[in-house]
Amino acid sequence: MKTLRFASFVSAPLLALAATLAAAQPLQIHPPVVQPARPASPAQPAAPRPAPAPAPGVAPQASLPASHPLPPRRPADLPTERAPAPATSGSDTAARPAPAAPAPAATVPTSPQAALARVNAYLNGIDTLTANFLQYSGDGRQATGSLYVKRPGQLRFQYNPPSTLEIVADGRSVAIRDKKLRTQDVYSIGQTPLKFLVQDRVDLARDVKVLDVRTAPSGMVEVEFEDSSTLGGTSKVTIIFDAKGNVLKQWIVVDPQGYETSVALQDVNVVPR
Repeated sequence: MKTLRFASFVSAPLLALAATLAAAQPLQIHPPVVQPARPASPAQPAAPRPAPAPAPGVAPQASLPASHPLPPRRPADLPTERAPAPATSGSDTAARPAPAAPAPAATVPTSPQAALARVNAYLNGIDTLTANFLQYSGDGRQATGSLYVKRPGQLRFQYNPPSTLEIVADGRSVAIRDKKLRTQDVYSIGQTPLKFLVQDRVDLARDVKVLDVRTAPSGMVEVEFEDSSTLGGTSKVTIIFDAKGNVLKQWIVVDPQGYETSVALQDVNVVPR
């Protein structure tokens, strides 16, 4: 039956809710440097300063043109001292940027209501989501592939070989394609659990019947609910959300016939709205 085909292939992968001066050098004494005389200004000619008479037997030296007397030479027997390093002013301290504080860790919801609100906020904050998935079926079969979601309405499950399946949603309907058999089955998106991934606004407390909300100290939140609008009857869905990492990790779907499928997400990347 087509209903059973849909339940076995769609009920899990389509349940979308389960992706930072130097200290001054020692004072050294250098001989004074003789500066060249500045040319006298035409308006105020500088009067030459008479040179002192040379001592007997000593050759005369050129006169010093400096306008101020030179300081006396430093006695050689004085100890050498280091200049103290300049003190840091309060304004300098204030000008230094404070070290960046580490980002606060995401908190774990403390009540079922808070946990459900966190899941709703995460889903409603998605613009696009991409991930790799690993699907487990109740009969032991496994499949891998990639998932692309563009909210609202668009979704694609691309399965890796040897699977030949592809599931595509365009906002109104969901098509299940088998590339090997060249078949395509089309269903209303409102009859599949896909709507919780792709609808514009999500409110689990309003849209479905919430059975239980469990929160572990590790930050894992499990939301279990029933959806009576799925094809063939009521499906039971469990969403697993990492509140600390703020990422959807997995969902488990039990279809109306009791067939269970689990989809675990890896490498989840979300572009927020």
